[in-house]
Amino acid sequence: MSKILFSNSYIKLIEADDGFYIESYKNGYTLEEFNEVLLNFPQIKITNFIALRNAILNAPRFISKFAEKRERVEITVSKDHLKAFATLYIPQSELTEANREKISLEILEALQDKGVVYGIIQDALLKEFKAKTKFLIAQGKLPIDGKPSEIKMYEIKEPKPKITEDGKVDHYELNLINKVEKGGWLGERIDATPGEPGKSVFGEEIPAKHGKQLPLLYDKSSIEEVYDKEKGITVLVAKKPGAVFYKNDIIYVYDYLEIEGDVSFETGNINFDGFVNIKGSIDDNFSVEAKNDIEVLGPMGIGGINKVHSKDGCIYIRGGIAGKNKARIFCKQNLYTKFASDCIIECDGTVHIGFYAINCYIRAKQVIFESKNSRIIGGRIDAEIKVVANEVGNRTEIPTVINVKGFNRKKFKDTFDNINSSIKELNEELAQLRHRAAIYRGSTNLSEKHQYEFKRIVRDISNLRDELKKLQAERKNYLSYLRAKGEGEISIFGRIHGNTTFEIKNIQKSFMDQTRGPITYYVLENELKTV
Repeated sequence: MSKILFSNSYIKLIEADDGFYIESYKNGYTLEEFNEVLLNFPQIKITNFIALRNAILNAPRFISKFAEKRERVEITVSKDHLKAFATLYIPQSELTEANREKISLEILEALQDKGVVYGIIQDALLKEFKAKTKFLIAQGKLPIDGKPSEIKMYEIKEPKPKITEDGKVDHYELNLINKVEKGGWLGERIDATPGEPGKSVFGEEIPAKHGKQLPLLYDKSSIEEVYDKEKGITVLVAKKPGAVFYKNDIIYVYDYLEIEGDVSFETGNINFDGFVNIKGSIDDNFSVEAKNDIEVLGPMGIGGINKVHSKDGCIYIRGGIAGKNKARIFCKQNLYTKFASDCIIECDGTVHIGFYAINCYIRAKQVIFESKNSRIIGGRIDAEIKVVANEVGNRTEIPTVINVKGFNRKKFKDTFDNINSSIKELNEELAQLRHRAAIYRGSTNLSEKHQYEFKRIVRDISNLRDELKKLQAERKNYLSYLRAKGEGEISIFGRIHGNTTFEIKNIQKSFMDQTRGPITYYVLENELKTV
């Protein structure tokens, strides 16, 4: 059965059961004119363009098949099966409001025939229909990947002295050792979530990726994990009392020696491979040595002790040092104390003193007096970078010397820049290693060779993190040094009394009379300057 769709004096289009045919009568018709006609017949799908071209350009021609019949509604689905589109190959004359219900049913039947059953967009059936215009008719649901585990760890607080001056009692408070009791909280991990599966337009479930369960890095000999299944939380707790410490991003509880009273004949001299906390004081002629930080918390401080020595850490002496010309204090990092008198202090880091130093010898990278009423009376200070205090000397003009060895600013700046470059390079290397490690972590069946390689990468990541931490601490120190003025600085905010000598990079400044501050002396280009 066939019917004539279109005819004029040049051509005739015929619709048959097996497709569309064309017959031409004479020359003069163009392909452009034929295309205008085709706009009214979107159901025509040209399959033999040569036959069509010959019929029009080489007329007259006998009847020949040139096209097949399109489905009135064509459904296409994206490769990921998350979107379905409909295209209507229906004459525009049929796409009227009166025919909306009929055409909507055709679209729904086409979807059903294609197997599209999920996410059908009903609003798309209410919009204006246009022939040969592709539109979204169904939308699947993307899977929602699970959230990675959340980890919160114990934070090591940077020691910062707190000074209280109320006119009666001056306090110098500091938390140096991060102490934890047995069973104390050290960190926790909230479990990763499984995620929410998606669904394709065919109604198939699309699995979601389970969130990554991040590892808890801790020393199993001093810390244990406790799992709360109901809450999905793993908590790290200390197996013993001690001092919290991080190494290679791994949290430890280091051995911690706590002396309830004083170091005396009852305890003997202390030599401990860890952290030491002394609740009282240290009797005269006794010594305390430790690998890590040392705290002496007694309000009376220490007197004529023999020695306090921290080989790798800091020292905090809450009550101050009345050294009786015997006490010696040594530390690898920083010293914090309320006051110091008649003692020797040698530190590779910074000496922080709350209120005063009298007749002391102090050697350090920097010496900082914290109080606005601080004083340096007598003795000698040898610093490399900077000394900051309120007042130097006294009315009796006791000899007081402050010597700043000075530094090469360009060399320090070059070192600082090199540290920054090294940190950048290590971060880039760390990112690459993490990427490689993620590939191995994503595999469920690693060969022995790949397991070995994965362990090596994890070890390298740990070492890089440790190196980065050291570099970042070093960068912080150099940033502090470079904030000093010139190539060595002495800053005094109050008064400088007579018989005081300042020396910066071998350039001396002697004070015979009182000088009022605030004033800062520094050396730049081998010249002593003030500001």
